[in-house]
Amino acid sequence: MYNYFKFALTFIFIQGFALIGFSQGVSMSPTRLFFTGNPGETVTQNVVIHNGSANDYIFNINVKDWNREEDGTKVYFEPGMLKQTNSAWISTLEKNINLPAKSTQEVLVTMKIPANASTVEMTNSMLFFTQIGKQKDELKLDKGIGIIALFEFGLHVYYTPVASKSVSVDIISIEAMPKQVDNSQAVAIRLFNDGSVVNDAAVELELTNMDTGEEIKLTPINLSMMPGTYQNITHKLPENIKGKYAGVIIVKMAGSNDLRIGEKSFEF
Repeated sequence: MYNYFKFALTFIFIQGFALIGFSQGVSMSPTRLFFTGNPGETVTQNVVIHNGSANDYIFNINVKDWNREEDGTKVYFEPGMLKQTNSAWISTLEKNINLPAKSTQEVLVTMKIPANASTVEMTNSMLFFTQIGKQKDELKLDKGIGIIALFEFGLHVYYTPVASKSVSVDIISIEAMPKQVDNSQAVAIRLFNDGSVVNDAAVELELTNMDTGEEIKLTPINLSMMPGTYQNITHKLPENIKGKYAGVIIVKMAGSNDLRIGEKSFEF
């Protein structure tokens, strides 16, 4: 399994869905590559890396498998370990990239779709760009312990068969969670991606006080789900909420005008 903290001495930052970067002034776009094509085809896409800092960097390119646990946590594995992997299909022209200060480079990512690839099932992997440390990166602490602060970008790589186009999600359950020791309360929602593509969705919770008519709209929670997977999300409720409420869950799916709506009554 891939370890985010390499022997507790390396700090890694991975962000998704938008242009990403870290304090050193390095950014990458896009953060997700969606390949499609027929078995036997070879397809390519470009990734742009920009170094706006005054420092030179070197990145190693490597591939890992990954999946998402039901609480949304990503777990990484060595390439080829998972059933839905496409790590062996991916290649780049170089394994290391020199990124001088104030420069921009394009990296060509190639996916060679096997002739026996499924025509219905998605695959995925993660393409990592890992900073290679230099002597000057080492920071000496007062006890003589050296810490090398390295950074890593994780680029999601998906393969979607040409025929896979169904965008759908099912609301499995809506439950009020037990009150915590600090009196905080929450509503848990369990979802299932019953479509055939990656589902990016925003999950909203609206509460209406059944006695006063007061409405509470909580901040939407964004998620991304692979086909055939479950995900649990939790909406934290306002402090000191009390009374009977009618709850409405609204799941808005990207790339579709379709909504999923669930209703449930609560007493807090």
